[in-house]
Amino acid sequence: MRVWRAILGMLCLILAGPSEAADAQFKGMVFGDYYFVASGPQEKENGFQIRRIYLTHDLRWNDALSGRVRLEANDGGFNSEKKLEVYVKNAYLHLKNDRHAVYAGMSGTPTWNVSEGVWGYRSISKTIMDRNKIASSADIGIAYRGRLDEDGKVNARLMLGNGSGVRSEKNNGKRIYGLLHFKPGALNATAYADWERRTGGEDRATVAAFVGLMNEKFHGGVEGFVQWRNAADIQARGISLFGTGRIGAKTKVFARGDLFDPNDKSDKDHEYFFLGGLDFEPVKGIHVMPNVLVTQAVDDESEVVPRLTLFVKF
Repeated sequence: MRVWRAILGMLCLILAGPSEAADAQFKGMVFGDYYFVASGPQEKENGFQIRRIYLTHDLRWNDALSGRVRLEANDGGFNSEKKLEVYVKNAYLHLKNDRHAVYAGMSGTPTWNVSEGVWGYRSISKTIMDRNKIASSADIGIAYRGRLDEDGKVNARLMLGNGSGVRSEKNNGKRIYGLLHFKPGALNATAYADWERRTGGEDRATVAAFVGLMNEKFHGGVEGFVQWRNAADIQARGISLFGTGRIGAKTKVFARGDLFDPNDKSDKDHEYFFLGGLDFEPVKGIHVMPNVLVTQAVDDESEVVPRLTLFVKF
């Protein structure tokens, strides 16, 4: 009942709010690399790539009502004849009051938004659940986000979406997401669960947890998840440990290690993933980051990829 009262209150704010034209803000970011495959199945492959472009247009009509449209472009990969592919990443209306907010449209899911914020290096690598396609970073539906106490130390997110990410719905089932976020000071802790109804008895359920710290000198944490895939009666599991430390006014060092097992019934399919690097920020919003990625699958040759990554935010 509290949520519904909050929604009704926000509608009243909109109706009572000023009718002037919306305030608009344009922003974006770009990241890419020069990379070289030093060892592995694709040894000697190398190239310059723009891995991601975001162009975001935010609108605000009044204190209660705002919206966002975000376009994303991705590189097609080595030996691909595709141009940079552009698609809609976000398109939503955002209705809020002091402690509660409702999103309608294509908005971000709560699956790893907290851990990705603490990780802080989406420009280097996706988080473990994102990297292994446990869910999508955005979905089309209705979402709620709110503070459960006055100080914002306990927060909640709920979402009902198609479960198809940024693509059109492909079945009659839906995906329900839920997240509790505890934030007492520098500590961040989350408890997450989702359930997706799929055709043919292929329903999926996911639980995950994250604990991390974030301050001026250090940010990092540990994240783990289990996903039940009913059609094959298997579990996909993973754990990720990462950290970043400041070693100078404009320099940080970061490292991460993941273990991913896509099938608990098999002993020969788990994968280890490691990365490390330096982050130089010569000008605010511009980052130059030499880094190395190492991927090791069972019984396969390890893949080692040195990179020089450039990240620009504007």
